[in-house]
Amino acid sequence: MKRAHWSVAMLVIAGVAMTGCSSKTASKGVSTSSSTTANSKETGPVVLVTYADYAIDETVKSQVEASIGAKIEVRMNGDAGAALSKAIVTAGKPEGDVFFGVDNTSMTRAIDARLFDGYTPNLLAQVPPAMDLDKSHRMVPIDSGSVCVDYDKKWFADKGLAPPTSFDDLADPKYKKLLAIENPVTSSPGLVFLMATHAKYGTGAADYWRKLKANGVAVVGSWGDAWNTRYTVHKGDRPLVISYASSPPAEVVYDNLKEPQSGVIENTCARQVEMAGVLRGAAHPVLARKLIDAMLTPLWQGSLPTSNFVDPIRTDVAIPDVYKQFAAHLSAPISIDPAAAGANRDKWIDEWRSIVE
Repeated sequence: MKRAHWSVAMLVIAGVAMTGCSSKTASKGVSTSSSTTANSKETGPVVLVTYADYAIDETVKSQVEASIGAKIEVRMNGDAGAALSKAIVTAGKPEGDVFFGVDNTSMTRAIDARLFDGYTPNLLAQVPPAMDLDKSHRMVPIDSGSVCVDYDKKWFADKGLAPPTSFDDLADPKYKKLLAIENPVTSSPGLVFLMATHAKYGTGAADYWRKLKANGVAVVGSWGDAWNTRYTVHKGDRPLVISYASSPPAEVVYDNLKEPQSGVIENTCARQVEMAGVLRGAAHPVLARKLIDAMLTPLWQGSLPTSNFVDPIRTDVAIPDVYKQFAAHLSAPISIDPAAAGANRDKWIDEWRSIVE
């Protein structure tokens, strides 16, 4: 999902926040799996291509660099949809070695474009089978999370208006011109939300979007535009915004709050699984495999809740208290099937554009 929700300049704070949690996992090391070549003449840097606002805990990054014997260069290419589109255009002649940010709504695009070389890390055995979506292992699951509508608790309290609790409520006239969403063409949370409405309403999804349009929904290009510019928590004009179940603990960490300002409308949450892969034609394929190995170690996985504010894909790593306390932990978020997403994505996006734009 996602996503250093807040400024990358705040990574030092995230690194400090993780010190207590990471100390238990760091002793297990960041050794790469035996499925990589132990000795390589590749000197790097190994280039990780991803989306804007992605973050790596700096302490973890340094330890992984020492382990794999090369620097990690992070190259950000806009929001997730734009980053994937650029990677597909350069497939076979990539601008990096590893791509991170394909999710369950877009993985068939990567498969059709032959974006990745296959690779099966040994540590994939520690990932729940239900999260291992690409059985050919061109893409390896790294994290998961839930895209949800979040709301400004203070704004609703001050207005004496109960916040919405469902998709249907978002189209209710009493919430007119209160919702900001991301464009599903360019934004992964925007696409997840579009897919969620189809999972919820089926053939009635188009009618639902007509209702949202009539109710004054605002469309922006990226998560950052929605959260940082339009959301009332940040002096914008919309108290409802598509974000994540994990946005509340991010507010506590980065804004030094005792309680988050945002709440989560849990009935709107849909599961997102994010994956990484070795780019076909990578200049440093051995280092790329080592980096993917490192991304599945307890050290890297344990840093995710307070660097990118997502759930580790492994279930056997410690979770920081702030994340456990303030993230919305969902027993049954809406499930988005990658095959259904692949078969219908372009049609649903075209339909959405004809209604909303």
